[in-house]
Amino acid sequence: MATSNLQAELRELREQMTELKDVIGRQASRTGYDARHRAAEAWHGAARTAGNVADYARDGADAVAGVARRHPAAASTALITLGIIGGVIGYLVATSTPAKRDRWHWN
Repeated sequence: MATSNLQAELRELREQMTELKDVIGRQASRTGYDARHRAAEAWHGAARTAGNVADYARDGADAVAGVARRHPAAASTALITLGIIGGVIGYLVATSTPAKRDRWHWN
């Protein structure tokens, strides 16, 4: 009698374990699907945003090129001025940096 009760309890435990495995499997499957779905949405959103940025940059470059075509002297003057300003900023940054020491002195 004790063995039959024990066997019945073991059988019931096995059934519960099987049911629990099935529930966990369904939950994992659903979670995986949700994660894949969210990742796909994020990917498509990033692709759309990148496309919009590329279109915006292309439109800006076209506008700048149009101005440069209509006013070549002004465009070349602006580029030379920007180059000089960049050179001055680079020189100031390079000379404002302290010289690198070979050894550190502790005072």
